[in-house]
Amino acid sequence: MKLRRLSSILMAGLMAAGTLAGCSGAKTDATTAAAGGQTAAQTEAEKAQSTGGEKTVIKVWSKDRHDATYVQNKVDEYNASNTDNIQVDYQLYTDNYAQAIDMALQSGELPDILVQQEQMFDKYVNEGQWADFYDYMDSDMKEYFKSVVYPGYNELDGKLYFIPTTGTTCRLFYNKEIFDRVGIAEPPKTLEEVVEYAKKINTELSKEGIYGFAENMKSASSGLQRSMCIGLERETGLVRGYDFVKGEYDFSQWGDTLKLWKELLSDECAFPGCESLDIDPLRTQFAAGKIGMYMSYSHAEPGVYQNQFPMDSSKWDCVPIPTVGGKTAGKQYFTGTGGYVINAKSTNVEKAFKVYKDIFANEDYLIGYYEGGFGVSILPSVIAKAKPAQDFQDKKWLLINDIDALLPKPPHTAFASGMVVEGEDMYKTCESIYYGNADIDSTLKDLTDRYNKAYQEAVKNGSGHEVKIENYDPMNPTLQ
Repeated sequence: MKLRRLSSILMAGLMAAGTLAGCSGAKTDATTAAAGGQTAAQTEAEKAQSTGGEKTVIKVWSKDRHDATYVQNKVDEYNASNTDNIQVDYQLYTDNYAQAIDMALQSGELPDILVQQEQMFDKYVNEGQWADFYDYMDSDMKEYFKSVVYPGYNELDGKLYFIPTTGTTCRLFYNKEIFDRVGIAEPPKTLEEVVEYAKKINTELSKEGIYGFAENMKSASSGLQRSMCIGLERETGLVRGYDFVKGEYDFSQWGDTLKLWKELLSDECAFPGCESLDIDPLRTQFAAGKIGMYMSYSHAEPGVYQNQFPMDSSKWDCVPIPTVGGKTAGKQYFTGTGGYVINAKSTNVEKAFKVYKDIFANEDYLIGYYEGGFGVSILPSVIAKAKPAQDFQDKKWLLINDIDALLPKPPHTAFASGMVVEGEDMYKTCESIYYGNADIDSTLKDLTDRYNKAYQEAVKNGSGHEVKIENYDPMNPTLQ
């Protein structure tokens, strides 16, 4: 499916709306289930049981702290008003979402509904774990959401597994006041300039505890998937090092970028302790005026600095993630957010879908979500009716733009459980370069060999399939 369909929705809708609402901002009152807390739904369910009630409890898991208060309020409203004898138990897992899902699957305790996340979706989609929405959608619902059905993305082999209602990509965020103080006239356009500016800020302001660059490198995968890997998509035209024309991995093209990232994460450029930094502590320091630049998701930061870590909007802005020499060979990652999957092995699949439809697919909920700054809608009807904050209209690169696209999945995500790579993955391998002394060329050659070997073995043993797209153009990508 060509990206023209997506572009027509996003460009006409998002740009006409002129805003991107933030996604990681609202300070949550919800209790983190992983910490052993009890949600309002659990309390109500226990109360119902103690009085002899027999409500069906539908468990919902989320990874998102930023919208937890909004979602919990909607869940509480549903619990108080629904006439179907259903009680929704909403639980929040933040730092350990994927691990919690793995453990729940092993113990047979997976909830009924889960916020969709690419890693866990890809890992289990080929194992029959997620329900097909088409089995439960009526014709009106199919019509309403038809513009966000993308074959090869959320529709696979004729089955619809989740519905994205908002969207995100990644940008470089910068502190305008810090730039002004050191005489930087405009944001960086190349990765070389990012390094240059970071060094300048460190040289002139580090004595005040102000540093040029930071990234949440505690987790290599979390840090790189919102920063370096996104820039590499535009720079090389490859998706996570995979060439869809040749049908093979080639990480050798990451070399020039990694040389600069090694500088960028050094003491000359970086905020101290990036190697153990999570994203929210990073944002706290940015809001306090201690960090000049970092990279992250476009849907998250507006809400973060409006609600979670307050910061005057005039002090920050964002631009595309710069590439080596400003090179552009392809489009970069755009993904749908706001989606939920349903556990196909739940004993209450039909009721779970009803909960999903009545709460999370309800237009009033979706409008409120967009207007509240928790995510930018990609639904034409919501965009037409919602009134997002004026503040977000002033930062054009928060919008999904023409540099962004839905990209096809390389083998290691297309059949994640079927492709077993020996040794460290691409993210930990990069870590051995920018935080270690690993030789760039030989390390990337070894990484290429290991990924291609795993891919070829997956095809050979039937746990995977050949992934090639005839006449694939990275500047005009197709999903299949």
